[in-house]
Amino acid sequence: MTHDIVIVGAGLAGSSLAAALAGRGWDVALIERRQLPQHKVCGEFLSPESQASLRATGLYDAVAALGPRPITHASVISAAGVRLRVGLPGAAWGVSRLALDVALTDAAARAGAQVRQGLTAAALQLGDRECAVSLRDAHGRPEELRARAVVLACGRNPLPGLRPAASRAPARPTYVGVKCHYEGLALPPEVRLYFFGGSYAGLAPIEGGRANLCMLVTREAFTRAGGSVPAMVAAAARANPALAHDLAGGRALPESECAVAPVDTGVPATPWDGCARVGDAAAMIPPLCGDGMAMALRGAELCAPLAHDFLRGERSLAGWAAAYRAAWHAEFDRPLRVGRRLQALLGASGLAGALIGLGAVLRPLPVWLVRATRGPLLPLAE
Repeated sequence: MTHDIVIVGAGLAGSSLAAALAGRGWDVALIERRQLPQHKVCGEFLSPESQASLRATGLYDAVAALGPRPITHASVISAAGVRLRVGLPGAAWGVSRLALDVALTDAAARAGAQVRQGLTAAALQLGDRECAVSLRDAHGRPEELRARAVVLACGRNPLPGLRPAASRAPARPTYVGVKCHYEGLALPPEVRLYFFGGSYAGLAPIEGGRANLCMLVTREAFTRAGGSVPAMVAAAARANPALAHDLAGGRALPESECAVAPVDTGVPATPWDGCARVGDAAAMIPPLCGDGMAMALRGAELCAPLAHDFLRGERSLAGWAAAYRAAWHAEFDRPLRVGRRLQALLGASGLAGALIGLGAVLRPLPVWLVRATRGPLLPLAE
């Protein structure tokens, strides 16, 4: 079957890009290996910057209808109890990926995209005029889709053979991502970050009166804790009493527990590798940026008009590549660079407490870091 464009991956970036292009009249196939809804390791924090991108891609109302919880502040808490609280540049939203991913794929389908779940992209052949995507279903049955263009939005592990060489054998420490939802917690409208032993946890309210606990922990810490989500949560609570206090009285929801490894936030950014990459397929944003979801949406927003121009013959593939690379790097290089440095510093066991204490004294410093690790706060165009 031939399409105008095939988008591999129905996360935030892939679904929003599919909705934008299908809304412009293009024949879009959106491929997802999972069957939604599913829980996903994610901070589930939509920063203020994301709302402009949601409006630009016509998805604001679909997300607002989920009843996201407003988040106006961020608190950072060391294992010793040193606490730093800063205001966000606007109201963020707390919303689960369980609800959000379905809402965005549904919006893409309403816009006219053909959404196909339970299909894994096994290989990709790229060409200037036609591309081929080899797929396999859950039973291993093969299928091939052809299109004028392909975009990869398939997260941390794009198709075999297309990953940058630098990502195959990282000389950097890698982490384990852990996520669990809670009910029964009385949280203010803020996201809280708790540091402990080179790892950290984030706790934030989400829709339906629940809370999301998401952690980035060292492999050693995860193994030492017992290698399970409940065991890692218990170990983190012992290491940071403030986290234990804030989780007290709540009930973990076992069906929401998930973990992913390895998480490597140092892989060089690759917004184009034979085809456009969006979201985590372009770069794994350090969670401390607090902006990964917004960056995924903004990346799709940047890519959509360029893909549109290519499909209608007003821009060559090379022109699309050059323009997208330039726009992506201009937008994300600085927050990515600052976020990685901040992650390295706060991830060092002996430095986190000292840095948090310094921020509590030098109040302009955390305000600058909030801005430096984010994209521009764009106006909410009506």
